[in-house]
Amino acid sequence: MQRFYVMLLALTAGISASAQQKKDLSPDDYARWQNIAGTALSHNGHWIGYQITVQEDNDTLYLVNNGNGKRFALEFASAPEFSKDNQWVAYKIGVSYKEAEKLREQKMPPKTNMGLLNLNTGRKEVISDVDNFGFSKNGKFLAVQLTPPKENKDKGSVVLLRNLADSTTRTIGNVTAFEFNKKSDYLAYIVESANQAGNSVELFNLGNYSLKVLASDTCKFSKLTWSKEGDGLTFFKTVKNDKYEEENAQVYLYAPLYKNPSLKIFDPSKQAGFPDSLRVNPASSLRVSDDLSLVFFNIRNWTKKKDAAKKDTAKTAGKADTAKALAAKTDTAKKSAPAVAKKEDKPAAVDVWHWKDKEIQPRQKITYMQDKERSFQSVWNAATGRYFQLASDTTPSSMMGANQHYTLLANDAKYRPAFKEDYADYYIVNVRNGDKKLFGEKIVLSYGYAPQISPDGKYVLYYKDKHWFSYNTGTGATVNLTQHIGETFENYKDDHPAVKPPFGMGGWTKGDKEVLLYDEFDVYAVKPDGKGARKLTDGREEEIVHRVTRVDYEEPYLDDSQPIFMNLYGDKTKYFGYGKVEKGKFSRLAYDNVMYTGLIKAKEADVFSYVKMDYDQSPELYVSKAFQGEDKVASTNPQQKDYKWGRSELVSFTNKKGKKMQGALFYPADYQPGKQYPMVVYIYETLSNTVHFYTQPNRRSAYNTTNFTTGGYFIFRPDIVYDINDPGMSAVDCVVPAVEEVLKTGMIDKNKVGLMGHSWGAYQTSFIITQTDLFKAACAGAPLTNLISMSLSIYWNSGIPDQKIFETSQGRFDGPWYERMQEHMRNSPIYQAANIKAPLLVAFGDKDGAVDWHQGIEMYGTMRRMEKPHVMLVYADENHGLAKKENQIDYQQRQREWFDHYLLGKPAAKWITEGVSYVEKMKVQEKAAK
Repeated sequence: MQRFYVMLLALTAGISASAQQKKDLSPDDYARWQNIAGTALSHNGHWIGYQITVQEDNDTLYLVNNGNGKRFALEFASAPEFSKDNQWVAYKIGVSYKEAEKLREQKMPPKTNMGLLNLNTGRKEVISDVDNFGFSKNGKFLAVQLTPPKENKDKGSVVLLRNLADSTTRTIGNVTAFEFNKKSDYLAYIVESANQAGNSVELFNLGNYSLKVLASDTCKFSKLTWSKEGDGLTFFKTVKNDKYEEENAQVYLYAPLYKNPSLKIFDPSKQAGFPDSLRVNPASSLRVSDDLSLVFFNIRNWTKKKDAAKKDTAKTAGKADTAKALAAKTDTAKKSAPAVAKKEDKPAAVDVWHWKDKEIQPRQKITYMQDKERSFQSVWNAATGRYFQLASDTTPSSMMGANQHYTLLANDAKYRPAFKEDYADYYIVNVRNGDKKLFGEKIVLSYGYAPQISPDGKYVLYYKDKHWFSYNTGTGATVNLTQHIGETFENYKDDHPAVKPPFGMGGWTKGDKEVLLYDEFDVYAVKPDGKGARKLTDGREEEIVHRVTRVDYEEPYLDDSQPIFMNLYGDKTKYFGYGKVEKGKFSRLAYDNVMYTGLIKAKEADVFSYVKMDYDQSPELYVSKAFQGEDKVASTNPQQKDYKWGRSELVSFTNKKGKKMQGALFYPADYQPGKQYPMVVYIYETLSNTVHFYTQPNRRSAYNTTNFTTGGYFIFRPDIVYDINDPGMSAVDCVVPAVEEVLKTGMIDKNKVGLMGHSWGAYQTSFIITQTDLFKAACAGAPLTNLISMSLSIYWNSGIPDQKIFETSQGRFDGPWYERMQEHMRNSPIYQAANIKAPLLVAFGDKDGAVDWHQGIEMYGTMRRMEKPHVMLVYADENHGLAKKENQIDYQQRQREWFDHYLLGKPAAKWITEGVSYVEKMKVQEKAAK
């Protein structure tokens, strides 16, 4: 017995010594950290490809045979694509990390090579300077498009067509586009040369190597598109008219490929009923219907050349009666028209901002090219020769159904300008006869669930007034699908001041039999005629959210004769996992107290891959056969075992309004019970669901959880919910009780608590420190500071007024500032800044297109005038998030120095105590430039 205790003491001492030998993680170590990316499975599931990326080292693509363990490691490689016959894999080959960094500094794009590997023999081949590549659908051929040399005047580039059976290669020159058909018996491509003498569309028979030229001309061909089954081919030929500025196009259709194919041409200049004022837009998308009878393209107006317009005017003026009328009209116009600038005067560089503008000028500038190039969906019936314009100026937005029987058109004109929600009226158009019907008025668009046509075109699904509706395209009947189910399909948890969105939908089953709709936790299969609904899952009792996850996108529907897979998420437990519905029954496949992500299924086998991680478990890649057990394929960051590392846990708390809430708490790497630690609280909105997320340490990442935990800090990420008209006070009502709950553990030094956030989280940070002395230092990246001036600003990245965001989205006000002035002021950091005691660090990019950086200037001017400790970092030519490596590193370092000084008592860097003068800054930059 005594010997046993001696052995136990020795073992304990050994474990303790081992733990003590673990190293502290420093920024110098971050560069080694890895991640998993670019996962792919072969069609039969025997092979898995995945990329291990390294922060500051070379990336590697690995290929592993799940049966025999055969393994390939391919340096600098990525994006594996397996052939359908499972014999080959093609992949991109980049450059080393050092070379990529060198090219980045020179602002030069790295060249890309392509690798081809025979999975049976292990033979590798590298093809240099590749733009694009792809296997035929059956995997017997590979097409590789090379990058043309700079001096090459030809507009196309070389395509190498490889027969993988015998390794013979056919070289095709001057190719601008190529595509295999579905059956893999043909390759279509467009040839275009510099002098345009040899432009053509060619069809290469992969069975007998015969070549057929479908069309040739001096004109340009483009938009090569196969039908879904690969039995029809369509493309544009660009044509010019000397009378017009822009280009027109003719539409070609070659079909049916396997039964007496013929080439049909739609020529707008000869088409009956096609207006002279319109043209076919060669820049538009092109699509052919499954039955090969319809071709869809866009049309738009065009501009007459001045000379042509003058000739037309002269011809008209030759007629006496027309001339008199024109003269009288011109005389009247001269009397009433404003003064016209002289020809030699340059037009003024002025924007006219009008209060009746449907969209404000900044938005118009962003959408200028879209508006300028706007074209309207049209259809040519190649079988009958008829043509219909589907969309128009009044209904410009069109959404084609998967089966091409109908298209949806939207008209939002009478709801604009839209100061709150966006609405539109919806029409359905029969593309074969042009019949147009209004089926839904004032349907809200703000939450991204626009009406959609079912895959077979039998119904239109849309959401309105808290319910899902179906519109029968055959009968015109509208049915409320959810009113009798007895559950709530409106996302009542959404706390924005707008029409609440639905919980969502998961897609249609084959044949339009059912549509899958979500309530808070479950999935319902609902008949679109309203005559029944089935509950597919049972998540409410355990509060597990079930949502459809697609593993096959070949068809627009879910094949319910096969399993339908689900993501699982424990709303309170934060467990993750997968499930499936098969033959109407649900079964749970995996569900655990870790994060599952990246589910992939082999196309022709019941083999799956996915990644598992936890905060203290670096991502691991697994393969499973039908979820009957699992095999680990890859781990990442083996070096983590040599370093001290933290862990995470959920924390429950009650906010000041009595609502039960949660947060994610991350422990310092060197945590020892009984010792008190500093803590930094990171906030945004809902963050407790990140409790299992593995965070790589990264010197380019501010707010990084692991950077802080390995530096001796707790990190706490509490959830926040909101009351309308009180966004700042809502944050206080959640964050303060959350922090107080954690302080009860005794693990945190209450005098060493900091607060940080970015964007909306930065706003909350800036405001919370005006209401409590709980935090001893704060860092806010791009914060909103004055809610009145911010609501009057513009979201420059999109060009929309911020007042719309304030009244429908994150701002959470139910009216404009002049109707809610006290509420805006009460929740603005600026107006409460006199209460701030915590030193505040603010960072902005001076090209911030989300939060105008003048919000930072307002806070800077206020804090400076009040003589409160405050620093604003301004990064040149940066938007809402820092993009330049040197700026990312700088901000991360300064943020840590800020908290290390104010929470840990470390000596302050000079920029904290004295700032950095412009002269000092320029000295550093000029020295670096030498």
